[in-house]
Amino acid sequence: MGEKYSITDLQYIAEDLVEELRECEYGTEISTSELLKISGYDLDEFEYDDLFDLHYALFKAARENHIHLDMSAHNGLEEGLPFNLDFIVRNKSAQIKCPYCGSRNTARYIYGYPAFDERMQKKLDAGKWVLGGCCLDMVEIGGKTVNTMPARKCNECRKDFGKAPILITTKKDLVEDYRDIVTSIYFSVGGYFGGYTDITVQKNRKGAMVKVEYTMKPEEVPEPKQITPQKWKKTVNRLYSDLHIHEWKKNYIDPSVLDGTQWELKIRLTNGRKRTYYGSNDYPPYWDELVKIFSGFAKL
Repeated sequence: MGEKYSITDLQYIAEDLVEELRECEYGTEISTSELLKISGYDLDEFEYDDLFDLHYALFKAARENHIHLDMSAHNGLEEGLPFNLDFIVRNKSAQIKCPYCGSRNTARYIYGYPAFDERMQKKLDAGKWVLGGCCLDMVEIGGKTVNTMPARKCNECRKDFGKAPILITTKKDLVEDYRDIVTSIYFSVGGYFGGYTDITVQKNRKGAMVKVEYTMKPEEVPEPKQITPQKWKKTVNRLYSDLHIHEWKKNYIDPSVLDGTQWELKIRLTNGRKRTYYGSNDYPPYWDELVKIFSGFAKL
């Protein structure tokens, strides 16, 4: 690692580059060094060690955001420095859906005083970026300053979303991160004729305990299972950071369908608080992602 950039600095830059990758056309061919250039970074500011570390940090950050950077064309070849070798961007799974209407046609808010150039104008014209102004609402949590402004705007329904999962009391005398105050998660899905699958994930000192119940097949109910603190944290983070459940409606109901499928998601918080989301034959845009989370605990 070079002397100018710390590992934290490079991770921050990698996360910034991931947003550029998210906005690329599927199948784009580009290299880490080229990505830095089009994102406004000066390559001369980086030492070779920095570029090596940044290249690998970028691939890690891309994976965490469901972006596959395909370098298979270089397998078994010795062609040069890895950050100069091109890769293919496969980013369909990384397109962020609006939690209100489900559209993937969304724009990223750009805050601050913009330095207008050709790149910025192209992003604005293409609906990839939208200017958010220079005034930011910030709060402090655990010694860290957090931006509470929306991160994205839907180009279809025109609603803002992507706010940090922050709970602020009406008097603004208490600020909490939802991910820190969840104590249990309950998910139920099924119907009158097929029965229900109920899953409860209860936080404890060792992580969390998972309890599964099948109303129509009690003989198949598995023993409660302990999961690690890392698994618990990942589950909660997925719900709030990736699925934006703090921005969901409370009810999803199609009154034209009788019986069918009903579901409920109940999040219990500290101090007896709770958040409940219910559906009857209607589902939020992130329904498939929600089912995938709980399919890791039980057969749905």
